[in-house]
Amino acid sequence: MVYTVLKPEVCYRCKTFKKLCGLPSCPIKERLKVVIKTFTKISTNSVVLGSTPPSGVVGEFNYPKVNIYTGISPDKDRDVKFLEDPQRWWLNNLSLDDVVKIRSSMISILDKNVDVHDVDKLLSREISLIQISSKPVDCDVFIEKILDKNMIFDLKLLPLSVRVLGNIKISSNPKIERSLEKVIYDTDLKARDAVIKLYRDGIDIYIIQKAFSFGLLGTRRFRKLVPTRWAITAVDRIISQYLRNTITKFEFLDKFKFYQITYMNNRFTVIMIPGSLKISWLEFWYPRLGIDSGVKKSPTLSVQIEEDLKGNVETMDGGFEAARMGILETLYRRRVQCRVIIVREILPEYYIGIGNWHIREDMRNIVNIKPILSTYNIDELIKTINEKLPKEIASVVVRNVRKLYSQKSILETLW
Repeated sequence: MVYTVLKPEVCYRCKTFKKLCGLPSCPIKERLKVVIKTFTKISTNSVVLGSTPPSGVVGEFNYPKVNIYTGISPDKDRDVKFLEDPQRWWLNNLSLDDVVKIRSSMISILDKNVDVHDVDKLLSREISLIQISSKPVDCDVFIEKILDKNMIFDLKLLPLSVRVLGNIKISSNPKIERSLEKVIYDTDLKARDAVIKLYRDGIDIYIIQKAFSFGLLGTRRFRKLVPTRWAITAVDRIISQYLRNTITKFEFLDKFKFYQITYMNNRFTVIMIPGSLKISWLEFWYPRLGIDSGVKKSPTLSVQIEEDLKGNVETMDGGFEAARMGILETLYRRRVQCRVIIVREILPEYYIGIGNWHIREDMRNIVNIKPILSTYNIDELIKTINEKLPKEIASVVVRNVRKLYSQKSILETLW
């Protein structure tokens, strides 16, 4: 076994039952149960009849020669679509452990050292097409070799199950939305314009991300595979800029609002301040249980990002881009603009990375919950901040609230 976040010496002393890491249950033991079950289904068969939700990842290691992983469920009788459906995960309030088990229940078919310019080769094999299908696609997997069985817990990596080398044969037709199909065959349309068109046509953002990642968007000359993490962040940024251009024409929010939500062992605080559109991001890490022992127990500010008046930022951060896209979508639906401070607290129980989808979904749904505070009085807002956040965080947040509220755009000053 390989543990890249959980300390091996802690696990060795714990032996799965002492809970020295501070988590309510052993993540290794729970995940191992699922991996073994999956491994058992494929270890005695050279051919696996399965289905993809769809699921796929373009790696970034060794770019421009990258690895591609296609996730296949060896159990076609289950609700396969649910295995890769962040919106339903959020609505069903899945836990971190639930998502880890879901991802670990699939096998990952590896295509090694694929040149990022080989878009047409993947398209001819239909590997790209199954990724953008709006329904699960049945696949026959001819296994050549089962690769390493290391179990990796890393906040930068998605949890994968058993990796295998093999060939995939599609046994059912992918279902491609008509507007997406048109964009794929429009090789004169720029990738940015294609993303916006698909978003306006109501195509699921997670399908748009995969189409971007697998090189299906843009002019013919510039089409290439884009590592999944880069593609997700790029699509979030493109959509954010599109939404921002419209939101800046809306009326200002009239009250201060304070929202808070805890999900996936992350706590998000959203503070809305009357004024012209501007978004700030504060990310705090708590010491991780059983990992950062011996260090101070107070949270640490790890990332701070603030837009300029045009919405530009100096740092490319996937978490911020996902949050910004989600909150802008919320403001767009409400037809208002304001200044927003988003505070992310990464709690000690967050032991493995699962992607930024939960950040995006939290921000898309935050206004569906009742705000903790809605007031015209900034002093009431500051009092609530001090009550609802740890003092180390509250002091930073209050400073940023005062700063944002005191800033005036040219138009506001003239008015």
